[in-house]
Amino acid sequence: MQSKKQENKISSHLQVNEIKSFIKENSYLIYQYINTEILKNIGIMNPDYYVKIIKDIFVDKTNIEISADKANPNIIPYLLFTLFSDNGKIEYTSSRVETINFTPINKESSTYYNYVQFSLKDNFLWVELMQNKIGGMPIPEDIVKFTKKIPINPSGLEEFLIKNNKYKKENKYLKIEKAINNIL
Repeated sequence: MQSKKQENKISSHLQVNEIKSFIKENSYLIYQYINTEILKNIGIMNPDYYVKIIKDIFVDKTNIEISADKANPNIIPYLLFTLFSDNGKIEYTSSRVETINFTPINKESSTYYNYVQFSLKDNFLWVELMQNKIGGMPIPEDIVKFTKKIPINPSGLEEFLIKNNKYKKENKYLKIEKAINNIL
């Protein structure tokens, strides 16, 4: 069970350095939340890729800008998708078991696409399967082939952290925690 001080910290708005600290303290639970709540019925993120994303965003990038309305701990797991790679894009060739396996959304959409675009709009994480080439040739305007809107739970991560703090004891999550602690 988390202390009152930790619960208050979760509920407050954060700056980039505070976000780093928050992720460091809760890395394995944020990873669990991403896979069980956000990517449920869409895909599964590899734990090594999760660590790479955190490193890419918070260590390798030096110009992270997070608006005040998105600097809320409950939004962080959704926000991560919009910050990685090229402005929230994952090329089709990069989506695989070692990164994010999109098998469930691929089965649901049954469409050809070149990349996945993540964005935050209207209290949803938008997952859009995009096409920017036909027959290997670029097209003038990218085409949205399939859209999945994931509602942002405004208190979801906070509730998940309080409910699932027990995951820290398991070895598979200790690896994530150790890796994140080493990079942040």
